[in-house]
Amino acid sequence: MRTPSRRRPVHSVVLSALVLCLSVSLLSGCTPTPTMPATASPPVAATAKPTTPPAFASNDEALAAATIFYESYQAMANTISRDGGVNADRITTFVTESMLPGEMETFDRLAARSVRLVGDIGFDSMSLQSADLESGSMSLYLCLDVSRGEVVGEDGHSIASSDRPTRYPLVVALTRNDSTHALLLEKSEIWSGSDFCS
Repeated sequence: MRTPSRRRPVHSVVLSALVLCLSVSLLSGCTPTPTMPATASPPVAATAKPTTPPAFASNDEALAAATIFYESYQAMANTISRDGGVNADRITTFVTESMLPGEMETFDRLAARSVRLVGDIGFDSMSLQSADLESGSMSLYLCLDVSRGEVVGEDGHSIASSDRPTRYPLVVALTRNDSTHALLLEKSEIWSGSDFCS
């Protein structure tokens, strides 16, 4: 309603107010207590889907994490092998469920034959084949170096062939645990292509 001008007679303002009150009273009654106007429910605000940051910001970061992980994995594998394969379940936190049986079988063979590792098995020349930076899964090439390790029997003598290769080209796959976000070894195979470690 328009605000009355100063020239408007007072009775006209009162009449307009009474007409308004009468119109409202037909719907809700004209009372001195103000009533809240009926309003529709507020629209539900659209919420943005929570975004998960990528596992790695770059290929360099993924490769650095893979290197640190594989050093830890290889150190544990060396420790179990030096212990003759006993308490092999220590490798569990480093590998996927699908990889675990093969790892356990390798260590069980050491224990069954009463042989153990002396020295260390290492690796070098790790490079990224592919990486999913969002999920953290990746495939890598590396050279497994067995030149500083020997497998010995109970008598302490090496049972390894003297003409064995000392470097093996591997392709490994790593994945990330959904709950802990830790890297896990998913696959480790000798590369069937040209030897990039010779």
